[in-house]
Amino acid sequence: MRIHKDYTQVSAREILELRFVPFLTWFPAARDPRASARFYIVVQEDLYEALVLSQAQFREHRVLDLEILGNVVGVDIRQYFTYLHGLPELLALPGTYCEEWVREFYASVWVSPNHSYIHYALAGTDYRVTAQSAREVLGLRAYSTRIHQLCYGNFEPPRRPHGGELPPVDFVVPCFRQPFGEGSSRTVGVLTRPARILDFVLRKMLFPRIGYRDGFTRIKQWLVAHLISKTPYDLWDLIVSEIEDTILESFRGRRQLPYAHWITMLILRARPVPLPAHLQRELSDSDTVFHH
Repeated sequence: MRIHKDYTQVSAREILELRFVPFLTWFPAARDPRASARFYIVVQEDLYEALVLSQAQFREHRVLDLEILGNVVGVDIRQYFTYLHGLPELLALPGTYCEEWVREFYASVWVSPNHSYIHYALAGTDYRVTAQSAREVLGLRAYSTRIHQLCYGNFEPPRRPHGGELPPVDFVVPCFRQPFGEGSSRTVGVLTRPARILDFVLRKMLFPRIGYRDGFTRIKQWLVAHLISKTPYDLWDLIVSEIEDTILESFRGRRQLPYAHWITMLILRARPVPLPAHLQRELSDSDTVFHH
């Protein structure tokens, strides 16, 4: 591969202008001959190189065993996961991932505006994964509630962790020690024990944003309140929204790539034909894995 333009120092606005483009601009009918064989346009190739040069890391995830977690914390924590179809199984999926695949995915993925599908390139071939297919592979169901839409409304990505709307007091009150009301502090330190455990689990397994370890951001308030109240929400839309925000970040600072193991599983299983032999070898040669 070669670098046509170095994107490691460009601003988030420039990245947004590069990637927030029509589908046929990102995946033209004819591949750009200047791009290497693994990509469709030179921007995808250069973004891949920027991921490598900037040493973008894979966000650490933990594989969750609810029985073990419950025994450790001494709280009936299962009830806050088992109500949502597929969530316990999703968090317990094997943590194996292929670094090369995940980098190519993030460099090339195009997310449809309504999140009905994603489209990416891997080793020179492009693939479309519909929301329905992704949910089938990951064992999830569609729900009308979308967490990012509740928090951010129609605000276009990238959405910031400390942005968005606060959830109503009556919705989050079960998350906090009493008394709690309008104007009360909403920090991690005043969470109930179950809510604090859920915040920890989200940070390690489902919503591993960096740089906000001690902050109970607005999006996390929405998430924890949904779990505490056992209110269903669309897990796939949450994952897609985080992928969308990730690809529109700049390469400055500590950029990290989430969901490497779930992306690897989608690449492996959400495809119309079996994985080619050379890609099977890439996966079998990979020794990267998230642990319990």
